Amino acid sequence: MKISVPSLILFGILLFSGSCVSNVYERKARADAESFLKNVDSPEVLMKHPMVEPDDIPKVFAEQNKKRNLESLKSSIQKICGTSRDYKLVETFRKIGDDDKKFLALEYELCNQITIILGYDLVGEDGVILQSIWPMNKEDRPKEIFAKEKSW
Repeated sequence: MKISVPSLILFGILLFSGSCVSNVYERKARADAESFLKNVDSPEVLMKHPMVEPDDIPKVFAEQNKKRNLESLKSSIQKICGTSRDYKLVETFRKIGDDDKKFLALEYELCNQITIILGYDLVGEDGVILQSIWPMNKEDRPKEIFAKEKSW
């Protein structure tokens, strides 16, 4: 089977452009996650962090719940990590949800003891918004939550 040079070039361009799209989402999600993690000691700052808002409960209750969860996250991290705020990206997962929506999950490790998975919904052409935060002790991380293979 012969493959022409123009066909090979076109295939390369298509492959490269497809990977660029997902890289745009991942770059934006990483930047957002780093902003979130840098402000984890300031729930009042994180209250303004863009996140998916639940539409099935009144806004006032949603804000109270968000504030309580952010304060609890801060307290847990302080209790386990002390003053250390070292974090590193461990894994990036691309998944397709039950509703066929694409989302990203970024797994971070804080102070070598806590795993935090930040889930992102894809928005518009190249945007992301924080949808979920799953903190857990590193040793309690269920391995079956995310498979290593990429979904999209």
